[in-house]
Amino acid sequence: MPLILAPAMRAESQTNGPPEWMSEVTRLPPGDHANLRPVKLGYTLAWNNKVNAGEFEISIVRNEGAESRFIGDAKGKSTGFARLLWPYDFRARSIVDEHSLRPITFQLAEKERNESSNYDIIFEDKRQVYTTTSKKENEKARTATTRFTFDFGQDVLSSAFYLRSQKLKQGEEVTMLVTPFNRPYVARLVVTGREDRKIKGRSYSAIKLDATIGKVNEDLTLKHYDKVKKTTLWVSNDEYRIPLELQAQISVGFVSARLTDLDWLE
Repeated sequence: MPLILAPAMRAESQTNGPPEWMSEVTRLPPGDHANLRPVKLGYTLAWNNKVNAGEFEISIVRNEGAESRFIGDAKGKSTGFARLLWPYDFRARSIVDEHSLRPITFQLAEKERNESSNYDIIFEDKRQVYTTTSKKENEKARTATTRFTFDFGQDVLSSAFYLRSQKLKQGEEVTMLVTPFNRPYVARLVVTGREDRKIKGRSYSAIKLDATIGKVNEDLTLKHYDKVKKTTLWVSNDEYRIPLELQAQISVGFVSARLTDLDWLE
């Protein structure tokens, strides 16, 4: 997906103090569901419930060194008819502190048609540093480094860890600043119920959450992300809280990601 390289965004440049959304970010410590066994998860993507659009897998392990960290590796691609329209491949790696569930680094490499992009994010105590390299065939690579001053940013994996760790009681709201590429977004998730959910022929007891997404502008104001109109997430209602299904109404139709494989690695 084409991205515009953003200039440096700094919270301290806001002359009237931090914007309101910064104070709304959830800062609770990790909850009782912070632990997770090493696992490998497989998902399929579908468009309008008719077209198989892609697949991806995520493996999460603990490092074997002195520091306690979760390491997540993911890879995926568009498939079938969708690949004819939009050939896309990605690989990603995230390193997350096991105790605080704070991200340390996030790396993403993606390729679509004749363009490739690499994103490297370093999460420091009070800021995130993004380095983006984009390259088209037969053209010179372009590299840009941007910074965002905020002390509780998340990457994609750490945000999932943090969300699942919380109590997730009926009506509970969790708000996070998440950076999937080189620009931060604010995700607000509200627990809307518990229900039985059938996915790929298997029934699960699930926790349902509705999500809204806001895009952080260069002046730190928050704008509703028009490309995503409605998002719903289901996670397993057990001690592991595995993401089961994601549904999103976006500008080009309805897309969904559903769990197809779950393998405990130990």
